[in-house]
Amino acid sequence: MKKLTIGVLSAGALAVAALSTSYFVGGKIQQALEQTAESWSTEDGFTVRVLEYQRGITGSHAKTLWSFASEEDTYDITVTHDIVHGPWPLGHAAKVVSLFQLPDDSEPSLVEALQNRAPLEWTTTASWSGKTSHQLFSPNFATNFEDGSSLTWGGLKAEWTLSAERNAAKGFVRMPVLRVKVEEGNRMDVEDAEVTFDARIPEGFNFWEGPSTFKIGLVSALESESDTQFKLQQLHISSTTTLQDKLVQMGLDTRIAKVEMPEYSVQNLAFDMRFNNIDARWLDGLMLWMQRSPEAESTENIPLPLRDLPELLAGKPEIAITRFGLETPDGPAEMSARVAYAGQQPEMFNPVSDLQAQLNASLPKSVLIQLLDARVRSDYLALLEQLGKELDEQELQAAVDDGVSKRLKSLLSFGAIQDRGEKFTTELEFEQGELKLNGQPAELQNLLRMGGAI
Repeated sequence: MKKLTIGVLSAGALAVAALSTSYFVGGKIQQALEQTAESWSTEDGFTVRVLEYQRGITGSHAKTLWSFASEEDTYDITVTHDIVHGPWPLGHAAKVVSLFQLPDDSEPSLVEALQNRAPLEWTTTASWSGKTSHQLFSPNFATNFEDGSSLTWGGLKAEWTLSAERNAAKGFVRMPVLRVKVEEGNRMDVEDAEVTFDARIPEGFNFWEGPSTFKIGLVSALESESDTQFKLQQLHISSTTTLQDKLVQMGLDTRIAKVEMPEYSVQNLAFDMRFNNIDARWLDGLMLWMQRSPEAESTENIPLPLRDLPELLAGKPEIAITRFGLETPDGPAEMSARVAYAGQQPEMFNPVSDLQAQLNASLPKSVLIQLLDARVRSDYLALLEQLGKELDEQELQAAVDDGVSKRLKSLLSFGAIQDRGEKFTTELEFEQGELKLNGQPAELQNLLRMGGAI
C-alpha cells in the first residue's frame, strides 16, 4: 500500500510538473506571437495585430488580424491559431496550426469554390531545442466571377525548417498553376513555379550562403485588344554563395528555353555571372550599410563600401559575365565580359593601372541592324517632337534606314566591329592602362563613338 501511495504521489508530481511546464511554454508562445506581430508590422501599410489569446494548460487559441492598407482601401484577413504546447504534441514543444480566413466581403463565387476550406493553412512545429518546421498549404480551386473574369488556382505547397539560432533554413515552395482572366479578355498564365533553398549564415557574419533555385515552366500574357502575346518557357535560375576562408564566391546561372514576343523570338537564352574573391568582411559591411535606416544621418559606426575599398581589393576580386548567349532566327548571339583587380597596393588604388577588363561579343548582322534601327528611330522621334514636326511613316523609315547605314559604316570604319560574313564581332581588352580594340591600340574616344552609335 505504501509503495502504491508513493507511486501515485510520484505520478501526480510528474503530471503537475508536466502541466506547469506546458503552461509556461504556452506563455512563451504568447510572448513570441506578440513580438512577431509587432516586428512584422511595417510602415508601408502592412500590420499584424493580436486580437485575442486564450491561454490554456496544454493548449491555447489565438486570433490575429493582418491588414494591407493602400491609399484607396484596406484589406483585412483574420487568422486563427490553434496551439498545442507541452510534452504531448508528438514529442515536440509546441504545434501551431494557423488558418487564414476569407474577408466577410469576399466574392460569393470564391467562397463557394473553396467549399469551407481555408485559403491558406500554416502549420508550425517547434522542438524543445528551438528548431522549427513549417508547412504552408493552399487548396486548388477554380471560379468564375460575375464581371466575366475568372481565376484558376492550382494550389500551393511549401515546407521549410529553421534552426533554433535562426541562422539556417532549408525548404521549397511549389505552385502548380495560376490562370487569371479579366473582363476585357486579357489573361495571364503561370505554370510549374518552384523555389528551393538551403542556406545558412556563417558564424560572425550577417549574409547567407548556400544554393537556391527558381523555376517556372511557363509565363504567358495575352492582351486581347491588340491581340499581342508574350510567352516565356522553362525559366531556370540557380544561385550559390560560398564562403572559402575569408573570401566569398558567388554565382548566378539563368536559362530560358524560349521567349516569344509580338515581333521577335529567341531560344536557349543563357546568362552566367560570377563574383569571385569578394572579401567576407567587406560584403558583411555592405549588407549592413544597405539595411541601414533611411532616417539615419550618421554612418560613423557603419562600414561604408568605398571607405573599406582596400579591404575588398586585397582579395583580388573579379566580376565576370562568363556567358550571355541566345539563339535568334538569324543565328546565335554571344557575349562575355570580365573586370578584375590586378594591382599590388590596394590602399593606393589606381583604376587606370590596377584594373583588367575584357569584352567579347558576336551577333548576327540582322540583329545589330535591328538594334540600330530601334535606336535611330527613337532619336528621330525625339528630335521631331522637340522641333514640333511630323513625318509620315514612309518618310520616317527612309530617314531611319539612312541613319542606320551611316552608323554601321562609322562602326566599321574606326574598327569598333569586324565583319565576319553573317555576323559582326568585337573584342575589347584593357590592361595596365592600355586599351585594345579588336587587337589594335585604341583611344577612349573611339569607345565613346562606339557607344554613341549604338
